[in-house]
Amino acid sequence: MEIKFLGKLAGLTLAIAVGTIVLFYFANPQETSWYWIALGFYAVMGVVIGRRSQSAVKSDSNSTFFTGVIGAIGLRLLLCVFFLAIYLIVSDLKSKTFIVYYLFLYLFYTIFEITQLVSKLRPEKTTTLDNTTI
Repeated sequence: MEIKFLGKLAGLTLAIAVGTIVLFYFANPQETSWYWIALGFYAVMGVVIGRRSQSAVKSDSNSTFFTGVIGAIGLRLLLCVFFLAIYLIVSDLKSKTFIVYYLFLYLFYTIFEITQLVSKLRPEKTTTLDNTTI
């Protein structure tokens, strides 16, 4: 995995952490630990899913590329729904503020993943083979 990707991911996470502190100042939520756990979850998942997506981009096979990228996006969605289900089961408050925050995290990290994928795809995906199943 490239250091450049990890640096951008760390920058995004740091920017969202600053935004979270601002949210705490204005909204004053009661269960702040869930916010930090969710942010850490997305940061770790960003590294794992980013690694999977980047290995799919480097593949010469279009089918490997497609299944790797779509699989990574599907895995992110599945893990996010699982985390949200755990929150709704375990938490006593079930705060709407946290759920909106969590969905914004999903949106930001998914957009980040797609932009990094597209920027990596342009210079590295040079194969002219279509629909190969190697």
